[in-house]
Amino acid sequence: MRDCSGLSEFKRILLLVPIILSLGCANLGPMLTESNQPYHFRKTRWGYTPERVLLAESGKRLFLRKGNTLVFNHHISNIPVKIVYTFKDDRLRAAGYITTQPVQGAENIIKRSVEELGEPTQILNDGMLWLNNETLIYSNAYISRVQTSIAEYNLSGGILSHILEAREEAGVINRWDGVWAYVDQNFYKELHEVRLPLDELSFYEKHLFGVLKRNTIYTYVTGSGRISVPDQLPVN
Repeated sequence: MRDCSGLSEFKRILLLVPIILSLGCANLGPMLTESNQPYHFRKTRWGYTPERVLLAESGKRLFLRKGNTLVFNHHISNIPVKIVYTFKDDRLRAAGYITTQPVQGAENIIKRSVEELGEPTQILNDGMLWLNNETLIYSNAYISRVQTSIAEYNLSGGILSHILEAREEAGVINRWDGVWAYVDQNFYKELHEVRLPLDELSFYEKHLFGVLKRNTIYTYVTGSGRISVPDQLPVN
């Protein structure tokens, strides 16, 4: 059976656009280019060629150049991420930051996006959206790895529940994945005319759109070793 959850989520985001646009445009505070045109992402604009993006990121270490994709190493709040640029016909159409492995603290990507962009235009079940006339921005972080070790005691609020801050359970380590994506509105609107929009997206673009997410794995550390169990078993 084909897993259509990614497609359903993608269609749900598509249907939100008319509502979101009616709410107004977010103030994204962009920097200006030499021609007084605002940058869309970092020091690039939609339609840039790969060579022009390479020039804009000349101080960054190139991690991957393959097909219609450029990937650079980067950090956000000390969290290792990749800067991703995707193209079609040598024209930039989407970009952003993604984690390539579960890490502790990746939820800070969400905090950083709100600090820079302000309140989101729309809050989704699994992320946030900002929009203006040229760019759609999506930010999300989720727990993708949970490691639990056997502990004799666990922390509880007790009579101090009303003054203690929320904290993780004793013996539990959570690791996160995150995405902070910028998408050309023209590209996004074109997807409305595509019968199978997921087929139009590359592997990295599916990550940027949030329709491809890592499965959550639970690892239990016992006296006899480690046991890892996926949150959801594959559908036959």
